[in-house]
Amino acid sequence: MSIDFLDPATSAVFTPSGLLARKIPTSDKLTGIELRLLPPFVKDNNTEPFFPFPGFSKLYCLMIVVSDIGNQLVGGIDLQGFPRIGDEEHLPINKTIFYWQQNETDKQPPKQIHTMCAVIKSKKGLRDTGKILTSLKNDEEYKTLMGTVVGMASASSPAGAAVDIVTQVAGIVGRYLVDVEDKPVGTVINSFTDIRGDFDHEGVRKYAFPTKKVDFEMEVIVRAQRPATRGLEKMQEEDEAVDVQMQPLW
Repeated sequence: MSIDFLDPATSAVFTPSGLLARKIPTSDKLTGIELRLLPPFVKDNNTEPFFPFPGFSKLYCLMIVVSDIGNQLVGGIDLQGFPRIGDEEHLPINKTIFYWQQNETDKQPPKQIHTMCAVIKSKKGLRDTGKILTSLKNDEEYKTLMGTVVGMASASSPAGAAVDIVTQVAGIVGRYLVDVEDKPVGTVINSFTDIRGDFDHEGVRKYAFPTKKVDFEMEVIVRAQRPATRGLEKMQEEDEAVDVQMQPLW
C-alpha cells in the first residue's frame, strides 16, 4: 500500500483568515518572487522513548511545488532524509523552494504557486533520496504530469488543476517509499495566488501552518518596480508590519 499523505489525522489545507493590509502601489509590475521553506518544527516524531532508546526517528521531508510558470530553480520536487530527530526539534531545512526573477525572456510573474510539504517517518534505515528522485523523474506518469505543468500558463489553467497535480505527484512518490513502511507525521498543502492578493505586498511575509505533530512555516518574498519619486512618509506607512494568520480548513 502506498503512502496516504492526505490522511486528515496528519494533514491540513490552509486558507487566509481575513483581508491583508499594506498593498504595494505597483502590484502589476512585479520583478521577483521567492518562496522559502523555514525549518519545520517536529512536536511529536511518532516514536515513544523506552530505556535505553531516547525515542529518535528517521524522518524524510518531501516538498512539491507546482506553478503556472517555470520555477527558475532546478526542479519542483525535493526529498531529504534526517537520521536522528527527537520530539520538540526543528528539521535543519531553510531553503528556497520557488524562485522567479524578471528577465528579458521571462517577464510574466506567476499567478499561482501551489505547495505540499510532508514530514515522513521511516521505520527502517533512510534510503538514498537522490536515487528515489531519479527514479521518480524517470517515471512515465510523473513525466506526463510535468508536461501538463509546462502547459499551464498558456492554457490559463484553474488553480484546482494544479492542486490535483500536486496530489498526484505525492501519490507517485508514495509508491517509491512503500517498501519500508514509511508513514507521514504531518502534511500541509497551501496555495499562493495573485487573485487572493498573496503577491500584492512587497517585502518578506511569513505564513505559519500548524498540524497536530509538525508545525510548518514559509516565507513569501516579493519585489516590485518602484516609482521614481515617493514621499518618505508614504514609504514608512507601507513598510509597517502586517500580522498574517492562517486558519486550517480541517
